[in-house]
Amino acid sequence: MKYFYDKFEASYNYQYMLDTHSGSVKNEILLDIPPSKELRVNLAHFPPGTSATPHTHEWEHCMYIMKGKGKMVVGEEKGTIKKGMLIFIPRDTVHAVENIGKGEMVVLSVSGPPKTEAGFAQLKRT
Repeated sequence: MKYFYDKFEASYNYQYMLDTHSGSVKNEILLDIPPSKELRVNLAHFPPGTSATPHTHEWEHCMYIMKGKGKMVVGEEKGTIKKGMLIFIPRDTVHAVENIGKGEMVVLSVSGPPKTEAGFAQLKRT
């Protein structure tokens, strides 16, 4: 189908985020670029104790905490994040997130498209 996506289809897969993350964070791509031109949607699964170290992207994005508890830094702001919170990250803003809970932290993320080849390189599947 062109507009409906089923995670149980054979073409569905996981991407491990190795460039800016700890290597143990599993990133489940729900909608990628392409076929979308303006946004990317994914679920990030952070096992206990894992993190995304400080990094930036050339696109803005938001993160909705679906499960778990963590610590987050966005620019100069620091805070505790938990289920039900939404975090907005402006483009080119340093940010980091860490799961401080005893269970998995699950984050729904929606992001804009990359602007350069370097940005597309950050999205490379590994």
